Amino acid sequence: MAKKPPAEPGHHPKARGNGTGSVYQEGATKPVAERGRWVAQVKVDGKYRRTYHPTKTAANRALDEMRTEVNKGAVIVDGNTTLADLLDRWEAKVLPAKNLSVRTLDTYRWACSILRADLGTTRLRGLTADVVEETFERRADAGMSRASLVKVRSVLGMSLEWAERRGSIGRNIARIVDLPAGARRATEGRSLTAEQARAILAATEHRLHALWTVMLYLGLRPGEATGLTWADVDLEQGIVHVRRSLKLERGRLVVDERLKTDRSRRSLEMPAQLVATLRAHRTEQTKARLRAGELWVPAYDLVFTTALGTPLGPRNVHRSLTQLTQRLGLGPVHPHELRHSQASLLSAAGVPMERIADQLGHDGTRMGLLVYRHAVKPTVDAGMVMGEVLS
Repeated sequence: MAKKPPAEPGHHPKARGNGTGSVYQEGATKPVAERGRWVAQVKVDGKYRRTYHPTKTAANRALDEMRTEVNKGAVIVDGNTTLADLLDRWEAKVLPAKNLSVRTLDTYRWACSILRADLGTTRLRGLTADVVEETFERRADAGMSRASLVKVRSVLGMSLEWAERRGSIGRNIARIVDLPAGARRATEGRSLTAEQARAILAATEHRLHALWTVMLYLGLRPGEATGLTWADVDLEQGIVHVRRSLKLERGRLVVDERLKTDRSRRSLEMPAQLVATLRAHRTEQTKARLRAGELWVPAYDLVFTTALGTPLGPRNVHRSLTQLTQRLGLGPVHPHELRHSQASLLSAAGVPMERIADQLGHDGTRMGLLVYRHAVKPTVDAGMVMGEVLS
């Protein structure tokens, strides 16, 4: 009977069962001082996945974690995996488990397509910050904007973080990737002066007067403002709860409770002027609803609608504001610039940046301030300051 070949020096014989594995040290037959990393390997669907570690303890821990993941049906990746393979698995395993809007999913998948085209054949162990930065330089030279490169880098970072948690890579190099200095930047948003903002607020005859007032006083994103429902507005307490956003997804307007960031979900105090404006707006909306009769579409019970109750599309909102501001002699103004103006006017009035960031729903490292604020008062009152600034 022929003898079985000896096991590969330094590690356990390869087991045949799915999810089985072993731990061994590179160069185990060499003197201790010359030996390499500790390797944890596990068999998945007939292939071996390996991760590399500085100590045997770490390798054993990784092996236990990989076995657990295999038993749960998870996918294990290793340093020999190409970036394209990783992105395929990340898209298939991770994205469906996230509560993402259609628009965000489309953005992530677009970024994955860029990464596959530029770096798809690169193995994870050969993926360095220099390699990624050279690729980004070429994209910037071809006209890709800085904002787009930020999105691509973010998706690369998320996918590599998934691999890092599995021990497939030593570190997430996306964290240290610099963007090209010459990448085209978006045009900086315009900030209205207090006098210009007052001119817009004085145009009370405009059908969307209440919308402009909400955006100037509270600094809402356009989608947050047009996505407000009457259930979000407490006129008795003078508070607006930002809980949802109106989004254009693949040609269809939808009200989505998945906001841009966790900090986007917030409650904002209204000054008396804004409360009065919304009361008057609700009365006018009731009249419009009676005039429309059966043609009225009561979708979502939105605060701001068309003459027939349907949601306001972003292009129509932009066009309406531009028509108004050009008539007032202010030139074209984008709805986002009302939000930008609110932040600038608050800053000029001496409001601390931490409070402005809270008002706008921005993420940040202000945990102490946020905890203190929420412990005392669950609303942001920067809108009250705007009441003074614009009065």
